[in-house]
Amino acid sequence: MTARAYRTHRDVIFANGPEAEQYLHGQISQNVDDMAEGDARWSFLLEPRGNIEGFFRILRVAQDSYRLDTEYGFGQTLEQSLSRFKLRSKVDFTLSAEEMISVVGNQSDLNVEDFTQPLPSGWNDGLCIDLYGSDSVIDLEECSENDFQRLVITNGLPRLGEEFKVGGIPNESGVLELAVSFDKGCYRGQELVERIDARSGGRRIIRRVRAESKLEKSQALFGGEKKVGEVLTVTNEAPYIGFALLGTDVAPVRTESGERIEVFALDQLIA
Repeated sequence: MTARAYRTHRDVIFANGPEAEQYLHGQISQNVDDMAEGDARWSFLLEPRGNIEGFFRILRVAQDSYRLDTEYGFGQTLEQSLSRFKLRSKVDFTLSAEEMISVVGNQSDLNVEDFTQPLPSGWNDGLCIDLYGSDSVIDLEECSENDFQRLVITNGLPRLGEEFKVGGIPNESGVLELAVSFDKGCYRGQELVERIDARSGGRRIIRRVRAESKLEKSQALFGGEKKVGEVLTVTNEAPYIGFALLGTDVAPVRTESGERIEVFALDQLIA
């Protein structure tokens, strides 16, 4: 696929201070204390009861400096939640908004010297990288919003505010393995994550689905006569590919009219 660029904005929080590592490690769901400078990871910030308060990418900029980027419009909630238990910890948070350029497709000839470090998007097969640098120019064809949204739904990650919400259950998000370290010590909201992850059945999770006939947002999906999930977001032309919240132990899946729905794990490539 020829590389194309899509421009958007992200809310960005800078965490700085001699106790930034210690504080963040005790708050978020990812390991922080083993991050080298330049490492980037996806993570949740959870309420003490375990529900989602934020989903973001964290980059270690320097020894005592971190950069957290999240969906535009969700930065203030994330910053306030991070600051809630700071007390006398020597860490400060600063909120801003920055332009981000997502490059989708073949990146072999891409010149990124004018940008900050390229950040992994989490998309399948490394199809997308994210670049920051609002004054930089990139000589690529622009990707339309409609085309980019189709690429996200086909290859990308579920999004905060779209496929899962603030207040949702992290185990249903589809990005648990990407955003949670199960070998770290305590962090805020850990108990709920561990308890649900230990269940042997009856769980729901976001997956990708595909159908030849049109699917609609919020459309019910069935296993036999029982409703087993619903479509969350979907492309607007055939083949219809979407994110759906489905039971983990349900197959086959069909629409109410009986059409078979193909179901894919998020890390599976859809031909």
